Amino acid sequence: MDERLIEVKSLINKGDLGAALALAGRIDDPYWRDYALRWVAEAYAQENPGKALEVAGKIATESLRDEVFRDLSYIFSKNWMFKPAIEASKKIRSEFVRKKALKAVSAMLARAIVEKGSAGMSLSELGLDEGDIEVLKPLPPGISLKNGKLMPGAELLRMKGEFRNAVVSQNEVAKVAPPKPSVKPLEPQLGGYLVGYFKLIADLANAEELQYWASLVGEPLRSRLLEDLGLIYLKSGNFEKAAEIYEKASRVSQLGFLLALKCLENGDAKRAVEFAEKIADPVKRVVLLEEMLRRGFLDEELARKVLTPKSDYVLARLLKFFAFELLEESKMRNDSELRELSKRIFDLGVKIQREYEARLF
Repeated sequence: MDERLIEVKSLINKGDLGAALALAGRIDDPYWRDYALRWVAEAYAQENPGKALEVAGKIATESLRDEVFRDLSYIFSKNWMFKPAIEASKKIRSEFVRKKALKAVSAMLARAIVEKGSAGMSLSELGLDEGDIEVLKPLPPGISLKNGKLMPGAELLRMKGEFRNAVVSQNEVAKVAPPKPSVKPLEPQLGGYLVGYFKLIADLANAEELQYWASLVGEPLRSRLLEDLGLIYLKSGNFEKAAEIYEKASRVSQLGFLLALKCLENGDAKRAVEFAEKIADPVKRVVLLEEMLRRGFLDEELARKVLTPKSDYVLARLLKFFAFELLEESKMRNDSELRELSKRIFDLGVKIQREYEARLF
């Protein structure tokens, strides 16, 4: 690696982008020079989109240059700079990457319109013209161009007080699904782009797009996309829809964990245990068991189903560990109820251990 890369990074961190650009241009190895130019271009993106595009255009390696223009289009659109976002996308040579970048810009544009409200946004307000909209077509479901304004027209998901992408178009008549296309194995580079795109649509809470792709791909990617979809619904307050998505996936640790916690909050330990079935992460199972015990659900069989231990000895030791932890906490808080709960958990652990040891002889 060229040591001047470190100097370039240091100058960027100091905000001296001009010096960083000059130094990057003096790096002899084209591979490292391109990476230095990438950093400089992305650093310029926030304050000077034109300069960012100019620097990115100096990158010699086509695949890396396309990647940088794609990233710039994401950065620009995230900051509602849609004109340069479209310009960045149009500079991408790879048709596949260009289409995905434009689709992402389109999704961000839809989000901006939705956040603006039912009045929509004029093209002039967005710094766009009708030619730019032609490049972005087809627009996301529920967004339409009327009299020089982009208007929202779909049911929206609200997450943490923030409007997200359209999910289901209003008054839409159900159609027969088209036959699934045959999907050939992707080249590693294209596969990487696709995974990045999936992450983007999940970040944008684009439920419709996630569901579409989940219907096309196989495991384990299918479950990953379904989990992202379920998390969107759960965060928006639609528990039953999230639970429905959970049933369709084969492995959904985070979604199962959060659904189980929600059930415990509602006092439904049995349903919580059902959601624990697809939790692959053992740490999450231990945390869930602790939460169940703290809430007073001391059921031996439910505890086994949550933890799925290799032996009852492991379960017994863990219960006694939790009991001692709660005992110390009860002393610190001078909480008699917590102390009593600690004793009950300890007694359950002792009972399970004795029964286990009795079976050995």
